[in-house]
Amino acid sequence: MSERNTRILEAAQSVFARYGVGKTTMNDIAREAGVARQTLYNSYPGKDEVVRAVVQNSFEQTFRQVSDAWQQAQTVEDKLDKFFELGPLAWYDAVESSPDAAEFLDGVHIVAREEMDRAGRRGTEAFSDMLWEHAPGLANAPGGIDAIAEFIYSTAINAKKNAGNRQVLEQRLAVLKASVLAMAAAAS
Repeated sequence: MSERNTRILEAAQSVFARYGVGKTTMNDIAREAGVARQTLYNSYPGKDEVVRAVVQNSFEQTFRQVSDAWQQAQTVEDKLDKFFELGPLAWYDAVESSPDAAEFLDGVHIVAREEMDRAGRRGTEAFSDMLWEHAPGLANAPGGIDAIAEFIYSTAINAKKNAGNRQVLEQRLAVLKASVLAMAAAAS
């Protein structure tokens, strides 16, 4: 990705967090990025394309960070902790810093559903690979490793919904981790 596109996406993410997706204009994004409006339109034909690119870029950054962290982590427990810290907890913090978190989420969900689904598949694959490496006995669990991987990813992502506060989210993720570790121990 070019330096200009990176600057545009970072600016868009900042403006979306500040004003919400619905209230943000292409002019707002161009001004924040320090580019001409036509330059923005040359890269992204409309706001929906900017939203999709921001979501895709955000997931790419998270997956890179998680992958790097997993290289250092040795256990399923450590890898779950790293994912929770860099994924759901970081995303929760980012959304909560938005003045209108609900509108921000609604705007992203409406426009970027495909990117979110793609990220879900990629996250599930990463967990599946990790479980095959660290807990191959889970292949005999109901649904097998792929179903457990999908359960981990989707539950972690959805744990943010209606959490109310970060402490509730942390508790939900702790229960998920304990459940996964118990399944892995039972399968060994």
